[in-house]
Amino acid sequence: MSGLLCIINANQRIISALLAFVLIYVMFRLVYLLLFIVMLLSGCNADTPVAPFCRTKHTATMNQHDLQLNNAGCLIRFDQRILLVTHRLTGKLDIPGGMQRTDESLACTAHRETFEETGLNVEVLLPVAQTTNGMLVFSCLADNMLNITHFPRPVPNFALVETTTLDLYNLYELDDNHLRFADDLIRLRDGYVLTPVSSPLQPR
Repeated sequence: MSGLLCIINANQRIISALLAFVLIYVMFRLVYLLLFIVMLLSGCNADTPVAPFCRTKHTATMNQHDLQLNNAGCLIRFDQRILLVTHRLTGKLDIPGGMQRTDESLACTAHRETFEETGLNVEVLLPVAQTTNGMLVFSCLADNMLNITHFPRPVPNFALVETTTLDLYNLYELDDNHLRFADDLIRLRDGYVLTPVSSPLQPR
């Protein structure tokens, strides 16, 4: 009988420990979600600058409605490397880009999203790739905007909701696991060879 009571008491302790673990885990997730909501709201305040006028030579839509695309981003190349951002939630790499707004061309989506995630007022050229998750990738120029010897660098404060760091990477030295969307790597490499090289800001 005493042995049975010991087993019952041991089981109760195990159940109590498991419940405490689950409670701590749920509380941690709720705090994380709350912090994310606070960052999201703070990133949409009056301090967030309005995106500059869309700079693009691409006026056609590439039948974007037929393709049912509503995401666009920029491939920005400096010599043998491209500019990638580190995504805050996943810690993985991605090109700057995001969701299209109403009455906005995909080229202007790429321009605006790149500004919001990097602070760069790029010039959007032509589509060079389409990712498996439905993003139209444009080649973009960032001439005389960045001193490429100063990398990695933090993103502007207004971009911290989504991204943390800017850096230059050789796509042929990365593997699928480095990217936020693993299937994008081959598509981005295809777009890379079609993207003109941006001129870096010369150090004084």
